[in-house]
Amino acid sequence: MSIQVSRDRWGIAHIRADGEQSAFEAQGWVAAQDRFWQMDSDRLKAQGRWGEVVGPKGAKEDAFFRRLGLAGIAKDHWQALSPNTKEMTEAYALGVNRWLRANENKLPPEYQFHDVTPLEWEPWHCVAVYKIRHIFMGTLHRKLWRGYLLAKTNADLLHAMLGDIDSGAVITGTADAPNEFLGKLPDLLDQNADLLHALSDIDGGSNSWALDGSRTHTGLPLLAGDPHRGIEFPNVYHQFHMQCPEFNAIGLGFPGVPGFPHFGHNEDVAWCITHGMADDTDLFVETEDLADVEWRTETLVVRGEGEFEVMCGSTPRGPVVIGDPAEGIALAMAWTGIHGTDTTFDALIPMLKSANCLELENAVRSWVIPVNNLLSADRGGNISFKIRGRLIERPPANRWIPVMGNAESSWAHLEPVAFESLPHKANPDAGYLVTANNRVALSGPYISLDFAGPSRFNRITELLKDLSDATVEDMASVHADVLSLKAPEIIQIFIEHARDSVHPKAEWAISALQSWDCKLSEDSPEACLYSILKRRWCESVAERLGVVKPELGAPGWPSPESASRMLADSAITLLVEGNWRLVSGLEDQASFGAALSACVDETLTELEQRLGEDTSQWHWGKLHRMASPHLLASAIREAADLHPPIDSCPGDGDTVRCGSTTPETGERATAASVARYAFDLGNWDNSGWVVPHGVSGVRGSGHDLNQREMWLNCELLPMSFSEAAVTAVEVDRFEI
Repeated sequence: MSIQVSRDRWGIAHIRADGEQSAFEAQGWVAAQDRFWQMDSDRLKAQGRWGEVVGPKGAKEDAFFRRLGLAGIAKDHWQALSPNTKEMTEAYALGVNRWLRANENKLPPEYQFHDVTPLEWEPWHCVAVYKIRHIFMGTLHRKLWRGYLLAKTNADLLHAMLGDIDSGAVITGTADAPNEFLGKLPDLLDQNADLLHALSDIDGGSNSWALDGSRTHTGLPLLAGDPHRGIEFPNVYHQFHMQCPEFNAIGLGFPGVPGFPHFGHNEDVAWCITHGMADDTDLFVETEDLADVEWRTETLVVRGEGEFEVMCGSTPRGPVVIGDPAEGIALAMAWTGIHGTDTTFDALIPMLKSANCLELENAVRSWVIPVNNLLSADRGGNISFKIRGRLIERPPANRWIPVMGNAESSWAHLEPVAFESLPHKANPDAGYLVTANNRVALSGPYISLDFAGPSRFNRITELLKDLSDATVEDMASVHADVLSLKAPEIIQIFIEHARDSVHPKAEWAISALQSWDCKLSEDSPEACLYSILKRRWCESVAERLGVVKPELGAPGWPSPESASRMLADSAITLLVEGNWRLVSGLEDQASFGAALSACVDETLTELEQRLGEDTSQWHWGKLHRMASPHLLASAIREAADLHPPIDSCPGDGDTVRCGSTTPETGERATAASVARYAFDLGNWDNSGWVVPHGVSGVRGSGHDLNQREMWLNCELLPMSFSEAAVTAVEVDRFEI
């Protein structure tokens, strides 16, 4: 066996192996060297053992995953994979364990802060890690939140908060007095507030686009984009290049998972995804069947606290994950990643060997989680879009909120939508394809109620439609765009209605917004005004609905961050679609104008307090700063030095250059591009990529933060692919 590893100037590994199993072994070895603690923490979470590392802060999360049975499900799903796929994970595990055995006395610095000794990597851990990275990207939190709101308010308001959706969708319990079971939901969620806080997560979002060769400099396609997730350290994606006789592929993988599930290319075809926003989860309010459940107990070990027992069991709908069965009410859960057999991994090797877009799309027929918008481009000149993943169409009532646990709401007799029925489009006349978490089809199977708004999609389309002779540098310019198409309609509403403001700077503020170019650049005063005005409006809606802390925030449900993020989207929808009259206290134009005027006054007062009286010093970058919390450092104070630095950044959640904010945490950027890439099918070596920190997750390694400046400047570093290009950037070579 021969495996050569070349590290380039950015620390990215390029390996050459004598067979595909050796290539996957090398991927496991390199991933462990770069990211072992991250991989270990993900598998511990999936096993319900996180509390052993961080103490009580991880106990409720552990209980959830034990009750869900995620580790056992991952084992079962691994057993059902094809022999070739299992061999892939076995080779990957072999590489991880080779590194671990050689470095058991030189583990990453995180192990200084806890006593959990890492065990050998098992092949099924790859499946568990992949599941843990995707379980909260669906509709779990949104359905719980909407159920709570419906019980507290009314169906008309809830419907208006979602905006213009599929007219065929309905809400269960449409009267102001919800169904009896729904009335019990707030108390159930309040009683489990600490669990729901622990499960808080940030929705995944992304941009991607493909440009036909008729619009490019080389005459072959360009494929580009950037995934958006919560910014964290280490970064979720890992850059890697592997070559063997069976394939030559480069891309962004998940530490702990073989292949390149989301972003990469081989010698013939490139692929990328955005989150399809699919409705992949149902919650069932269980009452009658709880007495028939066969309960078992599992023991949790919590650092500093000892052992605790958790009751686990399932109803005919799914595992019970929230609530105490002794109280006679609990929530069971169904998720596409646990309902039926998850065969996602069976797509990973065929993807690496695909020769064109059609072969790539056929390779992902086995894909289950998550549902993605898959874009691809090949050296034959094709560009293509395809939805991949498991869609299960349920009764319309299930789309909104938790539903009553009964035979009618069960998934037991439901079949996934056929692969051929999933939306598809290839080589459009326009010469480009764009996805940005928006609704992708006006007909066909039901996908979701919860698509992103059209602002990023429309802006990327604007930037692409007049492009010709395009290069990778043009793709980087699209990545960097910070113009908001959402801002003008929001600003116009304030200009028309906020006429009773009394702050001395109110007239200046309205005039400044009226002439603003709507670019959320780092030095923009108007971006400060606009962003805080939005937040103040969202806070005022929350107050009027009676859903602010502590009722919808610690110690209530959900976490303050989750509640404010979901409410913010809904409050802005009420504003721009003119449904603000449904909010208590805003029944007429006068009260609405007074509320907006108050937002202006509050915004100006806050900016003076935070940035001073001189408006020329009101720079968006002073407010909009990106923290990248380290998971362990956030839980254990002694590990605080593992946090990377904080930097300012432009954009917001509605711009192509994403910098999403959450009202609860002010103007701090909570989600952003966790990678950027541009694949040039005319010359692979012209391709570029960058991640927010570096390829290594080991603080102080030299490659942990060495891409940060380029990421902040929205630049791409070379994605060397050919032997000559790799040799040109090589700084170290060795065998493993």
